[in-house]
Amino acid sequence: MKKKIFILILLLSFSFISCEKKEEQNLDINVVGRVTNQNDVGIENVTIFIQRGKTGNYSATVFEQYQTITTNSYGIYNYLVKNDGYNYKVCCGIPSGYSMDGENCTNVNNSIINSNTILNTINFKLTE
Repeated sequence: MKKKIFILILLLSFSFISCEKKEEQNLDINVVGRVTNQNDVGIENVTIFIQRGKTGNYSATVFEQYQTITTNSYGIYNYLVKNDGYNYKVCCGIPSGYSMDGENCTNVNNSIINSNTILNTINFKLTE
């Protein structure tokens, strides 16, 4: 009888241990990039548009303007995308006197590998 009680107490103690709240992982996504001209020189003060959207039932993601940031003196920007259930897209504004060489919007990859999100490097090239 004592052995059965001991086993019961042991099982109960393990069940309480497994019910403890585990620390939540930070799965925010770091997005970095550079805006350059045709000579690979960084362009400063370019507006980068952060858009976010939700995928609906049986419909494509509808993105809305969320936030803007600007590139630094080297043409570099960086942004931390929150892991909040939204899909994100990064778009490059086109300053006066420039045109876009390639796509001006890229979806943020929110893949998780080995319990970590991957770094997103999203570069844009403008031509004068």
